[in-house]
Amino acid sequence: MKECGRRTGRGIAWTVLASTALACGGGRGEPGPGSANDGSGSPTQSVPPSVLSGGAAGVRLPAQELAITEIGFNSGSPDAPIKVLEFSDFGCGYCKRFHAETFPALLENYIETGKVEWKYVTFVSGMFSNGQAAAMAAECVGEQGRFAPMRDLLYERQSEWKNRSNPTASLEALAVAAGADAEEYRQCIADERPMPRIRSGFLTGARIGVRGTPTFVINGMPLVGAQPIEMWADIFTVVEAEAAAARGGARPDSSSPDARP
Repeated sequence: MKECGRRTGRGIAWTVLASTALACGGGRGEPGPGSANDGSGSPTQSVPPSVLSGGAAGVRLPAQELAITEIGFNSGSPDAPIKVLEFSDFGCGYCKRFHAETFPALLENYIETGKVEWKYVTFVSGMFSNGQAAAMAAECVGEQGRFAPMRDLLYERQSEWKNRSNPTASLEALAVAAGADAEEYRQCIADERPMPRIRSGFLTGARIGVRGTPTFVINGMPLVGAQPIEMWADIFTVVEAEAAAARGGARPDSSSPDARP
């Protein structure tokens, strides 16, 4: 992912770097237990083969990625002028930091107010122990309409499942705590029903250039890493102004530094 940017309302460059120090993967960032390594000391993405080609008997994985409308979990108004795609790995420490420090403010001030529609896509990078199991658990709980509380619990209590030799009991306990029916959850896990969606989440992310997590796409522009709320506020100010100008049939004043692409 090459460097690119715009000017925000405070004159700060909106810059995207794949090698940001606030993301897991991409050759830098938090390696974490269970990460693959190329021998040079830098973590590399090593995707579990089952994500790309395997699965339980009877699970038919798509030959191509599913449409973006068929994967992920949406929150906020579908009529919101700002659309955000999030690609995060439940085992990533920076994803945990983003959801603890920044996402609550984004939820309160932008998503719940109808300004932003947010889609969370599970992205199994292969860097973290039990990352795929956590993604499967989140997707199964999501089938019961309880994805948001499960997502929050997976990050809040990451240490309870991340490095266990067998995370099954820990993940099921979180699923029940999130409000899922235990029997239905177990059947979903046994059938590996989410595998086509998990595979498509990885393929979609890879296609658009995701090299580290968390990665976001904001109205077509990428942003990598657990960036602070101040940067998000600046970005949304620019995007809102552009959306308003587009609705009014006018383009932002090209003479203004805040309007330069």
